[in-house]
Amino acid sequence: MQKTLDRLFSLIDILTGILTGLMVAFVFYNVVLRVAFNSGLTWSEELARYLFVFVTYIGAISAMRSNAHIGIDTLLARVNDKAKLSLYIITQLSIAGLMFLLIHGSIGMISANAAQTTAALAIPFPVLYSVGVLTGISITLLALGNIVHAVKNKENIGQIVKISSEEDDLVEEAEASAKEHLEELVKEDRA
Repeated sequence: MQKTLDRLFSLIDILTGILTGLMVAFVFYNVVLRVAFNSGLTWSEELARYLFVFVTYIGAISAMRSNAHIGIDTLLARVNDKAKLSLYIITQLSIAGLMFLLIHGSIGMISANAAQTTAALAIPFPVLYSVGVLTGISITLLALGNIVHAVKNKENIGQIVKISSEEDDLVEEAEASAKEHLEELVKEDRA
């Protein structure tokens, strides 16, 4: 099951990269047309805008899986493991609740705009609003999966809830290196 999920999210990351590349290409092409030929493609602007929305929503799914969303762990760093688990579960349930609102709102937008299409590309609006439903369902499932994982691995809750950054990793690396160097100096002084 884990391999299947890894492949799925690998495909999601590839899709996000492709959509981002297409968005940049269409915007660049449109800029060249406007600057060089004093004309542009109206559909290119619209497509780039919708690609941006899709990249954002699909990227949010990927970020949720890898725990890459911005977070503040000041409180978590100061409480015991039982409180960390409780706070983590509350956070994940809050995320699931917010995603329920996203799903509900997206379904409302789909039904309210069922017969309408976009101006330049004539894409039905329900197709565009479906990304909200997809994102909401995906992130809700991931949040619930995070809760199950945290409950099953209570002993590792400190690592599960840890929010790390490249800066944190560099600081830890520097501290370890300094500690090793200090130990070497102490050994030299004793000798």
